[in-house]
Amino acid sequence: MFEINTIFLLLVFGCLSGFFAGLLGAGGGMIIVPLLFFAFKLAGYNSEILMHLAVGTSLAIIFPTSIISAYTHYKIGNLDKDLLKYCSIFIFFGIILGSIFTSNINTTHLLSLFAVYTFISGLFFLLFKKNKLRNKGNEMSKVSRTIYGLITGFLSVPLGIGGAAIMVPIMKFYNYSIKTAIGTCAHFGIIISLTGFISMFISGYYFAEINEPYTLGYINFLGFMIFIPVTLPMARVGARFSSKIKKEKLNKIYGVVLIIISVRAFYEIFISI
Repeated sequence: MFEINTIFLLLVFGCLSGFFAGLLGAGGGMIIVPLLFFAFKLAGYNSEILMHLAVGTSLAIIFPTSIISAYTHYKIGNLDKDLLKYCSIFIFFGIILGSIFTSNINTTHLLSLFAVYTFISGLFFLLFKKNKLRNKGNEMSKVSRTIYGLITGFLSVPLGIGGAAIMVPIMKFYNYSIKTAIGTCAHFGIIISLTGFISMFISGYYFAEINEPYTLGYINFLGFMIFIPVTLPMARVGARFSSKIKKEKLNKIYGVVLIIISVRAFYEIFISI
């Protein structure tokens, strides 16, 4: 019965995740993490590690999709190679620090960080108009690249995202084209998701000694195996719907979805106190 209920929940949430990722053009992590959190909660997993399992599994799910996305953008030239080469090492160090941080805080604090970030992101999409924030110059200094790389790597692990939600707005601020920003961040996503989910596996398996069904370390392989085949086709369905909706309205929808996710996350924090 446990297996059937868990598989059903993951199938439903996997379809929702794929649909919203395609509809909103989101990298997936901001949608995948809360859905995995609630799936694991309803399935009866240990409440003390729900967010750790959600972010670890999300990073594992993002890895193969990042490879496909990065390859596609590379073939059509949507990539800033200099930025990729320079930032990658600092993103890597940020990921290591983020993994250590994530492994050493409880699930309530981890959920609080996610709730605050999604709330701020939701407000950003709802309140800021297109092209309102722009940098007058076109050059991102080496110091800025170093700082942004460290921040992106560090925050991506506890948030369970591929980094695009952080770096794309930054690159847009420095006047990179949206296509170059998305393509470059897809390559960052490979580094973040691969290093992130391996570190979450190691910390959960060797240090936290997690013992949950279908789980190794902080990676739930049942969630991984179910989400991958259902998110991709549902993303195509969502993408078809998105073509019928104006971009400005999609931004508003994304903002509302993120606010709803954050409010629900805050509620989970409140009832756990």
